[in-house]
Amino acid sequence: MRIWTRIKSYQADPGRPLVLALGNFDGVHRGHQEILKRVRDQAGNRNGIAAVLTFSEHPQRILHPQKGPPLLTSPQHRLSLFNPLGIELCFLLPFTREFAKIRPEVFVKEWLVECLQVKEVHLGYNAHFGVNRSGDGRLVKKLSKSLGFDFHEAEPLKLNGEFVSSSLIRRLIQEGDLLEAEMFLGRPFSIFASVVHGSGRGKSLGFPTANLQSHSEILPPMGVYPVELKENRFHLKPITRGEEYEYESEKPGKWRQGILNYGRRPTFGDTQKEIPEVFLFDFEGSLYGKTVEVRFYPRLREERQFDSPSRLAEAIKQDVFEAQQYFGRAYASKFFQVRPPDKLGP
Repeated sequence: MRIWTRIKSYQADPGRPLVLALGNFDGVHRGHQEILKRVRDQAGNRNGIAAVLTFSEHPQRILHPQKGPPLLTSPQHRLSLFNPLGIELCFLLPFTREFAKIRPEVFVKEWLVECLQVKEVHLGYNAHFGVNRSGDGRLVKKLSKSLGFDFHEAEPLKLNGEFVSSSLIRRLIQEGDLLEAEMFLGRPFSIFASVVHGSGRGKSLGFPTANLQSHSEILPPMGVYPVELKENRFHLKPITRGEEYEYESEKPGKWRQGILNYGRRPTFGDTQKEIPEVFLFDFEGSLYGKTVEVRFYPRLREERQFDSPSRLAEAIKQDVFEAQQYFGRAYASKFFQVRPPDKLGP
């Protein structure tokens, strides 16, 4: 997949018309996926290029910094989700206050038609763009007739009586309803994160952990979760000077199961900063400096303060046992010599 960060430098290929999806696509949920699959299929029918135009920042975060929503997916995470859906080209643009002042008619005529030479545009239901959010599907449909491109506005997708939306998924994750969020996402909720150095306390307890620096801006409530983690091996290879890149992804690492504690580690008096740290069941080696994807499953328990590190270690054993039960695994003999640990009381 090719990535362009400056739209006016793009040179259209007359032999391969551009079929373009326009939107923010935060979360790349099931509604977004329907749009992107339609773009892929239509590009195949036209012998064209399946493309997306999106932004590296959420527009509301720039226009209303105090009110803008937290991101479900970082730009790199979104690219990794676009790629397997058949998207060949992504215009990943910075969103600025100057860009927000462009009239929607100018954006469609000068940017989409004259610069990109689009032949087909797909827009999400109830999407808005341009100055004062005055551009919408009705306007693009009108302009498509005079400017000579096809236009499709996606129908809203409804599941279990709810319209699929990024705002709904954010709320579900913040409330800890991960199974409901998974239904609307079409996959388990996950984050991209960098593995960073921590205090080393997990290793002293017998459960070495990898501390994570999340690339996303939203996490479920604090507590202990069954998780799956895999290493992501990708990079953006420059094609032109700071404007065009090739998204290259080597074969990703395999999914490894474990538990993740997200919290402030009150047993050790660390009550200020919330940190996600993960312990993998069957892993020896180092992940420091790597980028990983972490899938979250329903919470096992809230974070608790224990009387001593040894009491915490016993609780972690119970967490490991319950997580392995969740994944359908037999408990690990390296932690439980004869039987699983007794359930800890309050």
